Amino acid sequence: MKSREDLLKDAYQLAEENIPTCPQHIHIAYQKGEELCHIYHANSFIVLVGLYLMDVKLNEARKTGDRSKHVAMASSFAKEFLKNYHITEDEVQQIIHCIEAHHGTIPFLSKEAEICANADCYRFIHPLGVFSYFGFLSQKLDLVEDRIKKVCLKMEEKYQIISLDAVKEELDAYYSKFHGLFEEILDEKDK
Repeated sequence: MKSREDLLKDAYQLAEENIPTCPQHIHIAYQKGEELCHIYHANSFIVLVGLYLMDVKLNEARKTGDRSKHVAMASSFAKEFLKNYHITEDEVQQIIHCIEAHHGTIPFLSKEAEICANADCYRFIHPLGVFSYFGFLSQKLDLVEDRIKKVCLKMEEKYQIISLDAVKEELDAYYSKFHGLFEEILDEKDK
């Protein structure tokens, strides 16, 4: 059996290799996840492993044509992957729940799951996340308007997930500013 430290390293490596974006875009979630653990006195080990594993099957799901399946695929993968590490069954279940709840579609059963979902919102609302995501989209979408529309969709989706006061307090102003700026740009293009 591998150690908890090995699990953190291995899960991080999986995220780096498999999450289809640039490192800056995902690292903000890791950083904010750790900060939120300190604020809300949560288990950072559970949060970090959850953050590392929650999107590791996103590329694979995209190839099947159904991106929405990535959560179930990541959960299934994690159940097998975590068997190789010396962690408790309770920790396994908490990590799995972090993965399954990160889109806010099921209730949060722990503070750690809520932190994972909220930390993920920084990737699409905080300036570092928005600019990194926009840069990543430039590799896939030629038209600036298409990139802006995609960023706006993700921003709106993630804004609806925010449930922690500290996150709402930090991201509200960014959301409002970006939303207003992007709408102005799109309105100008439509004229």
